[in-house]
Amino acid sequence: MTQPVDYVTALARRFAVEVDLNPSGVANWQPLIGVEDFKPGRTQRKQADEAYDDAGAERQAITGSSWTIDMKLIHRTGLDGVTFNAVQEHLRVKSEASDALTGEAHVRWFDRSGVGEAWEGRCLVDWVPDGGNGGARDTISVKLNGQGARVAITNPNASPLPVVAGLAPTGGGVAGGTLVEIRGRRFTGATAVTFGGTAATSFRVVSDTLIVAVAPAKAASTVDVLVTTPGGTSANTAADNYVYA
Repeated sequence: MTQPVDYVTALARRFAVEVDLNPSGVANWQPLIGVEDFKPGRTQRKQADEAYDDAGAERQAITGSSWTIDMKLIHRTGLDGVTFNAVQEHLRVKSEASDALTGEAHVRWFDRSGVGEAWEGRCLVDWVPDGGNGGARDTISVKLNGQGARVAITNPNASPLPVVAGLAPTGGGVAGGTLVEIRGRRFTGATAVTFGGTAATSFRVVSDTLIVAVAPAKAASTVDVLVTTPGGTSANTAADNYVYA
């Protein structure tokens, strides 16, 4: 008897989107939060290419292509409830540019599972607030319009290690007690958060991409904030630097 094959439907929220906050230098990839709807698209530009020998049968040549991403964002603020999320603000500012050179954003999107599609590209940004009544959520319709080709990349989630992509704030007092947002990926199941080798006073895993931790007391210095999960400990990068002053 043949063993039946099980099929699992992929979830629509499987894609992660990251934005390079330093597009003119070494990439500083930060997760785009608040994505409620995500629709990537690619269109081929075609032109009639019939010849006499085709006997009237239609034939086309592909002469180019374009890509887009349509998203719906829930407009987010930081812990202070006033300052808008830096990654969302980066896209909004790009949308206000008056020329393609300063308006170009650098983005990448990939399957959260670590397998499947992974792409990056440069784009121009359309940013349109949705409006609504006084009780409506603050949502934004965002369209990324590809500038040049999208490029296949190695999926950033292919490794099991957690990744710290950014901190907010990036520093605090030597007495500790600062509430710190740690952004990144693969945080589910985190067992430890350390500041320069000292355990955080406390921490909470909010989601796979966000941990909120309380910084411990440390002498004035710049330290690394590392996250440990069953998959291992995050690598030390410039994105995890925390300054005690």
